[in-house]
Amino acid sequence: MALTLSARRLADLLGPLDNAGPAYREIADRLRLLVVDGRVGDGSRLPSERELAAAIGVSRTTTTRVYAELRELGLLRSRQGSGSVVQVPLAASSVSSLIVTPDDADTIALTYSAPAGTPGLARAFETAATRLSGLLATTGYLPDGLPVLREILAQRYTDGGLPTDPEQIIVTSGAMGAISLLARVLVDPGQRVVVEGISYPHAHESFTAAGARLSALPVDRSPWEPAAMAETLAGSRHRAAYLIPDFHNPTAAVMTDAERGAWARELRRHDVVPIIDESLRDINLDGVEMPPVFATYDPRALLIGSSSKAYWGGLRVGWIRAPHALVMPIVQARMMDDLGTSAFDQLVLAELLTEGGQTAAAGRARLRAGRDHLLSELARELPDIAAPCPAGGLNLWATLPDRISSRLTAAASRHGLLLTPGPRFFSRVGAAGERHLRLPYTQSHETQTEAVRRLRRAYAEVTGSTEPATTPRRTGTLEMIA
Repeated sequence: MALTLSARRLADLLGPLDNAGPAYREIADRLRLLVVDGRVGDGSRLPSERELAAAIGVSRTTTTRVYAELRELGLLRSRQGSGSVVQVPLAASSVSSLIVTPDDADTIALTYSAPAGTPGLARAFETAATRLSGLLATTGYLPDGLPVLREILAQRYTDGGLPTDPEQIIVTSGAMGAISLLARVLVDPGQRVVVEGISYPHAHESFTAAGARLSALPVDRSPWEPAAMAETLAGSRHRAAYLIPDFHNPTAAVMTDAERGAWARELRRHDVVPIIDESLRDINLDGVEMPPVFATYDPRALLIGSSSKAYWGGLRVGWIRAPHALVMPIVQARMMDDLGTSAFDQLVLAELLTEGGQTAAAGRARLRAGRDHLLSELARELPDIAAPCPAGGLNLWATLPDRISSRLTAAASRHGLLLTPGPRFFSRVGAAGERHLRLPYTQSHETQTEAVRRLRRAYAEVTGSTEPATTPRRTGTLEMIA
């Protein structure tokens, strides 16, 4: 059954118009953006042209032209008596084919936080290839993972203070494979899952796809306010909680020792299973001292790790560290999807984890330099945008001077720069996140410099400014308030 968007809800998602150009063009650009980043899903039924016109204060001629343009692009299907329904073209292989119409074809995409191949990665592939013959003598079906990799991962947890058997490790196809698998195993349709009010949107979508009802925590100066958590858990029965306590995506915040202890106590008291995403824990750029992993506080916790963030986005190897009692149900459920992660990629990761850490260190050094370069470019070109320096993770969480994130993103696309607007990371629909922008620093310095230049042009277009402010504003802490 298609989701029907009311005119008021769609107007809230579109936000106030800039009136800097043709209204139909601005509305169409923003609606394309909402489809691209998933806030308006495939199959959603839009309000009538008349209803939308009244909700956003434009003429019906304008909304008629908007819908006509979206139909020409293949994003909308309209039928007499059935209304207009969003359809995402199957042939669209990238977001640029849906939203970008820049004068130049050299589009820069900052819509994902994933590193290019880390220096030294090719050497790991070459070494793994020399060990492939033994693997080829097997079936290659590894629903729980390559034994040698499971042993290495288990030892890493043990060395870190969390005793772990190899049998507790289940290798998956990336962290997303782990998240969607756990959502299906642990959550029955209609059960509630506690989530951070600001978080990784694809993870939340996995739980929703499994039938979960999400209870999003209020967004304050920390994603994990203990008082808000206690109130949420006391209000209704919850099955699980999904959290990113280590260099949180997108804010890069780190859950303190006291917060972990408080969360663990409350989750145990209410019999809520912790699902802990640690895929960014190893991206510790400044070498800050990290609290122990969450399962140290609550042994019921399921821990999720990934190679994609530390080494390369294309190395799709993730894993789950699970309590013994849950291992078999997870493996059995996994076999309904596939019979294992790429055996060769698992060999590559095993090599990376046993070579002494040089490749991971090189990757962190490159990310650290990218972070510092992007901060420097923003300070010079766009000092109105406040960006704290994160100690880890893959992106800046920038604060804008006004609620313009979606408008700025739409304008940037016209200059050949793809961004993800702040509201995409907030669980609550509305204006939340409009003062924020996630800016990955995984690209080359040259690409970052050009991206900031294009962002400045888009910023001037949205705000009407011609020159940046003369005094840079930088905050030392992460601003969480929407």
